[in-house]
Amino acid sequence: MLSCGIDVGSSQTKCVILDGNAIVQGRGLVHSGANLLRAARHALKEALTEAGCEEYDLTIAIGTGYGRFAIPFSHRTATEPSCHARGAAYRYPGTRTVLDAGGQNMTAIRTNAEGAVLDFAMNDKCSAGSGRFLESLTDLLGIPMAQLKEMQPPSEKPLLLTNVCSVLAEQEILNYLEGGKDSEEIVGGVFMALARRGASLLRRVGLEDEITFSGGLSHIRGMAAALSEVLGHSVNSGPDGVYIGALGAALIGLDQVMKRTE
Repeated sequence: MLSCGIDVGSSQTKCVILDGNAIVQGRGLVHSGANLLRAARHALKEALTEAGCEEYDLTIAIGTGYGRFAIPFSHRTATEPSCHARGAAYRYPGTRTVLDAGGQNMTAIRTNAEGAVLDFAMNDKCSAGSGRFLESLTDLLGIPMAQLKEMQPPSEKPLLLTNVCSVLAEQEILNYLEGGKDSEEIVGGVFMALARRGASLLRRVGLEDEITFSGGLSHIRGMAAALSEVLGHSVNSGPDGVYIGALGAALIGLDQVMKRTE
């Protein structure tokens, strides 16, 4: 038995293949680009290659994410909150609250021990609090994303950004640059601004231990550190956080197959 979860995000597309014991056999990660179907197929191909199997070997495929309806080879779809809650609870069994920060939006999720969604809240549809905003920031500052990922929030009082909407924040950032502030200070201020927005969403659903940070922003160490600082509490995060939605989709697929065989 093999279950495949495909998370088609606005920035990245992720794929996870699990065996019948819920052990990861293969993973794939590609940039989504304009052609979401092509991205889904490329991510699937990477995961199949790592798993050493073919598409016809898959028992079930579950699509999720921004482009979940653009995956014709998925058997079913599942919502992003349900997949991130399920994946986070599996990866970090003590999880009760999840912050999913991806390319287009942020979502706070409260979950039970089994990874079922109890409540969730999502930010508005602008790029505030998202990977898109950080991408525009690197262009504005002239630094590569790889460098931004290694930056940390400042140990002293950070710069205050009153807006994280990319249009409004751009002028604030330009004003700081003209005032002699360097890129590290500005990036640190952005991390803290995004973390405050995430913390606000988490409090709306009811902040409970343990907290897991998932999605594309979760592997940016400075973002995870800023979120911990704003919350006054450690958060689960790591380089595999980007796969949690796809992992949850694959787990939901396993659940559905097991129900059919009972």
